Amino acid sequence: LVVVLAGVAGGWHLLAGGAAANEALLVGLSVLVVSCPCALGLATPLAVARGVQEALDGGVVVTDVSAFEAAPAVDTVVFDKTGTLTTGEMRVRDVVGDDGVLARAAAVEQYADHPVAAAITDDATPAGDIDDFERVPGRGVAGSLAVRPDGAAAAADAPRVVAGNRALFDDRGWRVPEAYAERAGDARANGNVPVFVGWDGEARGVVVAGDRPRDEWTDVVSALDADGRDVVVVTGDDPEAAARFRDHDAIAAVFAGVPPEGKTEAVRSLRADGETVAMVGDGVNDAPALAAADLGVALDHAALAADAADAVVTTEDLGAVPRVFALTDATNGRIRQNLAWAFCYNAIAVPLAVAGVLNPLFAAGAMTVSSLLVVGNSTRSLLDDGVAGP
Repeated sequence: LVVVLAGVAGGWHLLAGGAAANEALLVGLSVLVVSCPCALGLATPLAVARGVQEALDGGVVVTDVSAFEAAPAVDTVVFDKTGTLTTGEMRVRDVVGDDGVLARAAAVEQYADHPVAAAITDDATPAGDIDDFERVPGRGVAGSLAVRPDGAAAAADAPRVVAGNRALFDDRGWRVPEAYAERAGDARANGNVPVFVGWDGEARGVVVAGDRPRDEWTDVVSALDADGRDVVVVTGDDPEAAARFRDHDAIAAVFAGVPPEGKTEAVRSLRADGETVAMVGDGVNDAPALAAADLGVALDHAALAADAADAVVTTEDLGAVPRVFALTDATNGRIRQNLAWAFCYNAIAVPLAVAGVLNPLFAAGAMTVSSLLVVGNSTRSLLDDGVAGP
C-alpha cells in the first residue's frame, strides 16, 4: 500500500501540481521513508520478550510463548490439591492396627509415585521386596512379599498386601472392621488421608498421613477470584479431606475422589462447556491434564509435568501463579500500546508525506524516532503499569 501511495503521490505532484521531476521524486521517496513498518513488526516480539524476561525474574519459565495469548482469555483456573495448594510434604500422623501394618504398607508403597507413599516409606523400613506389584490408579497398590528385609525369601504362602482407600477394599470384597472405618472417617474430617492396609482378605490397620496447605493459598485463590476467574480444585482424596477448600468463598467448586485420568476429563469437560481453562499441577499424574488445558502451569516437582506445561514455576511460591496472569495481561496491554502508536504514527506521517509537507531527511528522522519509541516502550518494566501478583 505504501509503495502504491508513493508512486501515486509522485505522479500526482508531477502531472497535476506542475512540480519538477526531482521534486515529485522527493515526494515519493518521503512517503517510502516516513512509513514505519518496522514499528509494527517490533510491537509484538519485543513486548513478549520483555514479558518472558520478567516472568523468569519472578521464578517462572515460559516454555511456550502462546501462553501470552491464552492466559488473558482464561475463565477457569483448575488446581490440583496435593502438592499444589498444599505443600505435598506428607507425614505419617498415626498408625492403628496389627503389628507390622506400617512395614507392610511401606513394602508395597515403595513402588508407588504419590506423596502419601513417600510419607509411608520415609517413616518405616519396608517389610521386604514385592512380587507381582499392582497399581490401581486413584485407589491404591498391592503386591506379594517376595523377599524379607534380611534378604531371605519370604514364605511360599506369603499373603498379598493391599494398601489404599476404602473403594479398593470394597472392589475386592475385603472386609473393613468398623473401628478402622471410623478412624479413617476422623482422619478425613481433619483433612488427612487414611490408607487402609490389609492382607488375607481383611483390613488389618489404618495409616493416617497428612500435609498442610501452603501459607499463600488463600491469597492466591482470592486474587484469581477478584480478577474474575473461577477457581476449581480437583483431588483424588475423599471429599472430607478437601473440606477446607470447599468452604472458601473464592473457590467455585471442588471435585474430590477424582482419579488421575479424571483430572484430564474434568479439564476437557470444562472446555466443552465453552470455558478457557488453565490447569495448575505438580505431579506426574497431572501431566495429561496440563497438556489438555488451554494453559498449563506446573510447579517444579516433576519433569513430566513440566514438559506438558506452558509455564513452569521454578520456586515453591504458589503466588507466582497469579503473577503469570498479571504479566500476560500486562504484556498484551503493552502490545496494544505499541500497535496503537505504530498505526497512529503511520496514519499521520504518511498523509503528510503524500501532501509534500515532509522532506526525505525529516522523514528518515521521524521513522527512526517512531521505532525507538516502540523499542523504549517495550523495554519498560511491566510493573510500571501497576501489575503485581500477591
